[in-house]
Amino acid sequence: MKMRWIIVWMGALGVLVSAALGASAAKQQASIGSPAALDDQQRTRLLERWRSMNDATRARMVTRFEQLQKLAPDERQRAMQRARRLMDEVEATEKALAPEERAALSSLSREERRRVLRGLFGDDARKTAAWMRRSLTEEELTSIESLNAPERSLAIRRWRRRATDEAFRELGRRGGEIGLKPEAVEAWRASPPEARRDGLISEVRRLCQEYVEGGQLPEGLTQDAWEYMNAGSDEQFVRGLKRVFRRDPSFAIPPERWEELRRRRSAQALQLAALSEPSISQRAERSGLSGRALRQQVVAGRRAEVVSALVEIGRVSDRQRAQLEALSQEGLWGVYRIALERLKRGVDGSLAVSGALSATGKRSPAARRGQAHDEVPGVDRRHGRR
Repeated sequence: MKMRWIIVWMGALGVLVSAALGASAAKQQASIGSPAALDDQQRTRLLERWRSMNDATRARMVTRFEQLQKLAPDERQRAMQRARRLMDEVEATEKALAPEERAALSSLSREERRRVLRGLFGDDARKTAAWMRRSLTEEELTSIESLNAPERSLAIRRWRRRATDEAFRELGRRGGEIGLKPEAVEAWRASPPEARRDGLISEVRRLCQEYVEGGQLPEGLTQDAWEYMNAGSDEQFVRGLKRVFRRDPSFAIPPERWEELRRRRSAQALQLAALSEPSISQRAERSGLSGRALRQQVVAGRRAEVVSALVEIGRVSDRQRAQLEALSQEGLWGVYRIALERLKRGVDGSLAVSGALSATGKRSPAARRGQAHDEVPGVDRRHGRR
């Protein structure tokens, strides 16, 4: 499995924490028998939620309930377990937000707030899925997709173990370049999975703390938000750190090292993807949007930064720069999306941007509008890999 080492340490965190969450979910499933009876407080809360729904939402809920009742008992139980895990993930996502971030959602209705939180959780899930797709061959993906649910879970657990082992090998080789202690990484490799996870998170906390103490908070992360994130549990810390890293991939990496890394295509892809990552405030302001539509709005609002990044990464000529600056909102989104996709495939920055300009220029306005709906930056399409 080939990994771009600039994201190895975050990938290792993601794999280890998701594995821990998966183990926790498995324990919960093992303890699940018949659904527990609702107490008065839970019943009242659910009744209030039902009354707050509009007619269309109620109709959808009734339809889903009827579909659930038609399932076989084992399928119904799996569906309920998936729904419960989703609810738990949404709640954990909200808990990991700093108080000021939760305040940004306070003016939203319950449904709008849950939509924003589901979007946050969905982004994390898509990032992990995209990383998994890049880690597997087409044959392995096809094999996993052909399995039934229990077999697929076992296959994914095997992939996590393999990804974790590879991550620690890569960290042992290159971790010193971002400040990790090689001897600590080597010691973790021989430790049980939980000790590995705890040791890695502890070391990453140390790196982040030193970085922040140097007065280097990324844009959008206040001192209060950092302190809340750092004071939380390991799970909360990692959830918060992954969001920070998506918006600022240079966070916790010494500036001189980041300058060297910026010449690498993997870092350029992260740098470009970060420009379409919405903040909590932007998600709250556009709670009706998600996925591609929301990211396209973020790119439009950061137009000057996006053009500058494309110019730098693509090492473009004056003529090409003028082309970029003259693009419509949809045209810029098209160039951005195609360039990002090509960078992720390992294409040189100059070829990625010039190729994106050429491809966008050949499409008609109508075709560009349709293509703009196809993909979300930061999520690799399975058939787009090379």
